[in-house]
Amino acid sequence: MKVSPKKLLYYAAWIAVFLGISYAIGMITSDNMDWYATLEKPPFTPPDILFPIMWTTLYILLAICGGMAFSDRRLFNVFAGYMIVNWAWSFIFFGAQMITFGFYWIILSNILLLAFMIKAKNHRPVCALLALPTLLWGCFAAYLNGAIMILN
Repeated sequence: MKVSPKKLLYYAAWIAVFLGISYAIGMITSDNMDWYATLEKPPFTPPDILFPIMWTTLYILLAICGGMAFSDRRLFNVFAGYMIVNWAWSFIFFGAQMITFGFYWIILSNILLLAFMIKAKNHRPVCALLALPTLLWGCFAAYLNGAIMILN
């Protein structure tokens, strides 16, 4: 399958925007990493270095989904709603240190992503598949957030 330079540039722009937003959110909420380090963590908590690696990978996949969904207004609206909720979690959990609210917020995030995937399945099936790793990681993140909520 040959991809035109114009398409490559299009998706590269989506990826750059997503990584830029994620980096900015990380910088804004990074002051509270000391707080996070003091929390009791559940079993299977990955090392801290894994989180930026995973989210960078997932945001690249999500950026491609965003680019694919952009031409379908209703599909993109669901996607945009999911991304707003997804990006807001860091401000809730790290910024406001609202662990319990963060747990329910991440559940909402996962539900919105699942709704997006169901809608994308019929219109952009590749996009639904590209979103699957984010849903799986989101479920794992809900486990971590929920366990932190219980332990602290």
